Amino acid sequence: MSNAGTLASKRVVITGGGSGIGLATAEQVIKAGGEVVILGRSRERLDAACAALGKSSRAMVLDVTNETDVEQCFDQIGAFDHLVTAAAGTLRGNLTTLETKSARALFESKFWGQHHCAKYAAPRLLRGGSMTFLGGWISRKPMRGLSTLAAIDGAMESLTRVLALELAPIRVNVIVPGQIDTPLWRARLSKEEQNGYFAKIATQLPVGRAGRAQDIADAAVFLMLNGFTTGSVLDVDGGQN
Repeated sequence: MSNAGTLASKRVVITGGGSGIGLATAEQVIKAGGEVVILGRSRERLDAACAALGKSSRAMVLDVTNETDVEQCFDQIGAFDHLVTAAAGTLRGNLTTLETKSARALFESKFWGQHHCAKYAAPRLLRGGSMTFLGGWISRKPMRGLSTLAAIDGAMESLTRVLALELAPIRVNVIVPGQIDTPLWRARLSKEEQNGYFAKIATQLPVGRAGRAQDIADAAVFLMLNGFTTGSVLDVDGGQN
């Protein structure tokens, strides 16, 4: 029986795999027949995720901002098929009032974290392998108070296009999620604010609802399976204008 359209016998490494988009991606990979190694900073969260994911998963604690730890982590993992960098972060504040150290911290996690993972994963990716980064819509649909995030999202798109050439035949793509209902968003809002916020989004988008982590996970699996897609910026945003 052909394995086309599945991830049978494939090994996928996912940063930020303990919750949100990362965890949803791990679930979809396993449903498609693959195995996952999930990475994240919280041992407790990773253990809970592995308990839910089952025997096709394993976890390793990693802070992607520490380049030495990233290198050692990928040394331990060894050869694998696909990388998804779903570790997330956000920051609000106008340029003139935002502390520079806060802006640097977001670059360390969301840009340099993905950069480190790409650098040390690349030599270990097997033939037919891929990298999928996470960017964001703020770079092209700007909002006040999000200059740092916009700069990082734009940088991830540019990095993707260059790495698709430098790392070929490894395929490199970036997903640009729209407004997705994840723990990261909900942590900033009260229960009442959450309901109102996501209800408002539903009225603004052509699809009539906010995004779900599984929407992004489905896109990540598509990019792993589609061998003719590289250097692409894939918008998964519900038709957001």
